[in-house]
Amino acid sequence: FKQKTAYEISLGLVGSEMCIRDSATGVVGKPLLQKIIDKGHNVFALSRSKKNDRWFSDLGVTKIEGDLFTESIYDDISDCDIEAIFHIAGVNKMCSKNPQGMFKANIEGTKEMLQLGNRLKIKKFIYTSSAVTLGEELGTIGNELSSHRGYFLSKYEESKYLAEQEAFDYDKDFEFVSVNPSSVQGPGRVSGTAKLLISTLNKKYPPLIKNNISIVDIDNCTDGHYQALVNGEANQRYVLNSFQTTSEELLSKLKSLSEWSGRPMYLPKSVLKIIAPLGDLYKLVSSSSPLICSESARVLTHGHIYDGSKAGDKLNLSYINLEMFMKKTINWLIDESYVKLKKI
Repeated sequence: FKQKTAYEISLGLVGSEMCIRDSATGVVGKPLLQKIIDKGHNVFALSRSKKNDRWFSDLGVTKIEGDLFTESIYDDISDCDIEAIFHIAGVNKMCSKNPQGMFKANIEGTKEMLQLGNRLKIKKFIYTSSAVTLGEELGTIGNELSSHRGYFLSKYEESKYLAEQEAFDYDKDFEFVSVNPSSVQGPGRVSGTAKLLISTLNKKYPPLIKNNISIVDIDNCTDGHYQALVNGEANQRYVLNSFQTTSEELLSKLKSLSEWSGRPMYLPKSVLKIIAPLGDLYKLVSSSSPLICSESARVLTHGHIYDGSKAGDKLNLSYINLEMFMKKTINWLIDESYVKLKKI
């Protein structure tokens, strides 16, 4: 993979109620696509959207119209010299009324891409899984050797766990590497859990819970994916995690680095568990999803402690520290007018 090679980046079409976790124009996909181009590779990107056609064109990316289940994909690229697939498409939806679409995209969509890899006779397949598939017990450290606790905190965790199992068990004619990022944060991320940081920075008395937090910086996540192509060993998992901290340590560092002087109100975890059934009821009678339900309460109160040292050692990945991460992330949020503070 040192020479100029062709790669296919897979994007998935998902139901209108779902959100694409990572795509070639998403939080992880966009910088990864840029990195692959910068390394001198040819890229074929599978995408259903037309809004990024100009960006693809400027990068010299060949767009393949479609989604994970488009039957004509193979015919469109069968005469191209595709040597590797980055499958980064996925769906992450909490408190969903109809999680079936998420299961289809994450499990069946992955099998479609694995089948495509066999048909194209590729050499390597880089699969974006998730650290949630580790299923570590509460308060323990999750790594590649963790035994799953035996139950799922969320439908998303279940879908990714089953998808990863299917991927490893699939009869493949190529090298397969699983990349398992923790919570991806940093410049460019404003959705999902990033909203909590933005909300906290904009409040004097933000409501929070005390918990363990594991984060992978967006640039570390990008490098980890690319290094998985170059250095990843077949049939191995690599957890990507820049650092682990607690909510109290995170805010203490925030105060030491910035002018933020908020005083968080820590809510007992039991409060979320009491509120959660109301969200479940709301989900039954409403067409939209609630902010809190039983599965989101389980995720929030569980927290995560992940160990990303294997990727650091085996993939030659250097992680950013908490202080540098906070500086660049907060300064980006300020530059983009999400937060009104002085730059650090």
